[in-house]
Amino acid sequence: MRMLRDNNQLKLSLSPYEKLYEIIIPKDHILRRIKENIDFSFVNPMLKKQYCEHFGRPAKEPEMMFKLLFLKKLYDLSDERLVSAAQTDMAYKYFLDLNPEDNMIDSSLLTKFRKTRITEDILEEMLKETISQAISKGLIKTGTIIVDSTHTTANARPKTVTQVLRDLSKQLRKEIYKNAFELSEKFPEKPSFEASLSEEIEYTQELLKCLKDNISECDSSIVQIYNRIKELLETEKIREIRSKNDEDAKFGHKTVNSTFYGYKNHLAMTEERIITAVKVTDGAQPDGNQLTELIDKTISNGVEVDEVIGDMAYVSDDNLLNCEERNVTLYAKTNAAVSASAKSELEPGFWFNKDAGLLQCPAGELATRAEKRKSGNGNTYLNYCFSKVKCRKCPFEEKCRVGKAKGKTYSITQVSEKNKNRLDFEETEVFNNKLKIRHRIEEKNGEMKTTHGLSRADSTGLVAMRLQAYLTAFTVNVKRIVALSNPVTV
Repeated sequence: MRMLRDNNQLKLSLSPYEKLYEIIIPKDHILRRIKENIDFSFVNPMLKKQYCEHFGRPAKEPEMMFKLLFLKKLYDLSDERLVSAAQTDMAYKYFLDLNPEDNMIDSSLLTKFRKTRITEDILEEMLKETISQAISKGLIKTGTIIVDSTHTTANARPKTVTQVLRDLSKQLRKEIYKNAFELSEKFPEKPSFEASLSEEIEYTQELLKCLKDNISECDSSIVQIYNRIKELLETEKIREIRSKNDEDAKFGHKTVNSTFYGYKNHLAMTEERIITAVKVTDGAQPDGNQLTELIDKTISNGVEVDEVIGDMAYVSDDNLLNCEERNVTLYAKTNAAVSASAKSELEPGFWFNKDAGLLQCPAGELATRAEKRKSGNGNTYLNYCFSKVKCRKCPFEEKCRVGKAKGKTYSITQVSEKNKNRLDFEETEVFNNKLKIRHRIEEKNGEMKTTHGLSRADSTGLVAMRLQAYLTAFTVNVKRIVALSNPVTV
């Protein structure tokens, strides 16, 4: 028999098979080491508020359910595979505080537990718990954190902006053929399947022009699609177009030539490789905008912050000022485009894409290259060059700074007296030595993605993505605490 327990209760086991655990499970087994070094007793009190105290104890102990979610991330398993493995694997049952002969739950209970019991504040609490246990063991020794982001591909079929516009124009034509066929005679010629975004936008604009004079007389189904397309064709709306398969996911850049459709997980981590803060956003959000929150979350979780190490995405006037106010030194290379973007000095719709390392225009096109030049007054500037061919086909050419320029370029001053001191600091030996440990968070990102399934979303929506990211961070923190507590490779 097994009794459900809280912090003050003891487990009573009368199983004749319990001693099998000592015989079967090796002393260095990862689950035995986790059980010996990590205290999971915080779970029941933490989740107590999620259950009604007037209707007895929950059918399954929250601690066991939470441990199942942990195992799911540790071994990157589906709910069904997890439950199946836990039924026959003695190490799993040992870790779950079950007797060898106990039956496992139905996998559907895990889904219910995730959706109804794990809230956003609980996610923060469980991450904080790992940090507290690391601190209590004396494992966090400095006030230095490393910040970075890693992307997660959405659990849905992505659609590019071009594909979304093409689908909407197709829907519009279909409704017109059905309810206002006479208007179809004015339709422009459809672009080829290989058409660029600019060509697709131009076609869609011409399609709307054909309907403009008669739209008030059209069926409501036509008007609805017409207005949807019209709204999306606004300059600032183009970059916000996203697939309906996952309304919260967006396109972002991994490199100059590759994109992803999904989310960004923004992380802060100590030198000892303990994650101290997590922020989940859609894939299009700039990294630098999350820095202050990552610092504040880290401090709130009990870790002092004296230094922050990151890449060029985190250097902006706002971030430097916020760090100064917190007596925090920021070790990250300055990029003029990042700073200009943060100060809203760039033209509307332009922003620096850190992952691609280039400026991006309102139509979503990246600069082809960046040239470093020197002006007559001694200041250096970056000259971002855009494709002349694409610019000439862009419907926003006349309204765009780059479109109006003969050379199709956008120049940004890089060195001035205002930031000269900062740039001098970035040339010091201390600064460059600090940057040498930035790779640690990239390695942590790799571990979370390749070993624990963070490369692809388990489900759809921002809420589900937050749960996945926090559980993954919790899992790697547990592994790291065990590794630091007992110097055996985990």
